[in-house]
Amino acid sequence: MQKLDKAFIDKAFYHQAVSDLYNDVLYKLCKDHPDHIKDDVIVAKTLIIGRVYAAALERRRIKSEASDDASTPSDSFYIKVADKFKKSQIDLWLRDLSKLNNEIDDHQEIAISVHKKLVDLLKNITGMEKRSFASKYLHFHFKDYFYIYDSISDKSVREISKREGIKLNRNRNRMGQNQNADAVYTDHYARCQKLNECMKGKYGRLLTPRELDKVLLYWGNPG
Repeated sequence: MQKLDKAFIDKAFYHQAVSDLYNDVLYKLCKDHPDHIKDDVIVAKTLIIGRVYAAALERRRIKSEASDDASTPSDSFYIKVADKFKKSQIDLWLRDLSKLNNEIDDHQEIAISVHKKLVDLLKNITGMEKRSFASKYLHFHFKDYFYIYDSISDKSVREISKREGIKLNRNRNRMGQNQNADAVYTDHYARCQKLNECMKGKYGRLLTPRELDKVLLYWGNPG
């Protein structure tokens, strides 16, 4: 049985180190091109992040506008994506985050609110709730503010929390009271926060969202 301790966390960091270089490339891409003004920038960021993290926007139920085959995305589809992003207020949403201090209580409610706005924008484009893509896209723009959400990380954080006896206090969960939030991501975010607080005692410090993601990935796929 896996045990969450310093040795496991160190092993997770070691086994997931293969992703460090391409993650650094994505962080640099978003740092060098933070805005959503030019078509080529928007297409590059949405296409590359979606592909690398198995959350491609063209994977949709609406087959008439984009191919189900992720290897052949429709040019017209990504032109539409770029147009919708440019017409949205995404740069204003991100600007609100750039003004914050790197304190959990300072950014968490705004972060999940921005995530919900991006999910709504993507639903308008794709007809689906792309909360996984939204979390990953926002993470590469603000790596300290957004936990990555996908099926593996969600399952892992639930399993670890149950094993460690970590429970959410739903009556006092401030994020859960935010009406402008995606309920699924809000729940995941809160679980990650609680788990990170628990792991501080095991590792000596709070993990960054990227470090926690490595632990969750390794928990779900130990090698």
